[in-house]
Amino acid sequence: MHTRDVTAAVAAAALLGLCATSFAQESTIGSAKSTTNHVEGIVGGQSKQLSTGGAVFPNETVRTGDKAVADLIFLDNSNLSVGPASEVRLDKFIYDPSGSNGAVVIQATKGAFRFVTGSQDKRVYQVKTPFGTLGIRG
Repeated sequence: MHTRDVTAAVAAAALLGLCATSFAQESTIGSAKSTTNHVEGIVGGQSKQLSTGGAVFPNETVRTGDKAVADLIFLDNSNLSVGPASEVRLDKFIYDPSGSNGAVVIQATKGAFRFVTGSQDKRVYQVKTPFGTLGIRG
């Protein structure tokens, strides 16, 4: 019985290591400037608690609880505030500080959010909602 318990513990530790590795393999695109209450980050079907200072990744879904909020800041100094009971997917983030070859695509699927563009050309930003896509001009 003791060997079976040790084997199960080793398998559980390996699984947790794989989960952490999957988050670390992606390049970070920004971080959580602040979080309040339960904020969850989901990448590749794996969930983690997102806390202040925590990294955010491309293709990550940020989900807030009923009384939770998150303020995210990206490499280009754009900001995304996610309100309570909301879900936003960070579809694409390509940072090009020297021109207009970047791309930032955010998909807001549920709840409230506020997005402020950063230092890239305004035409590279897209915010998708269930009702349409918003582009930024000027």
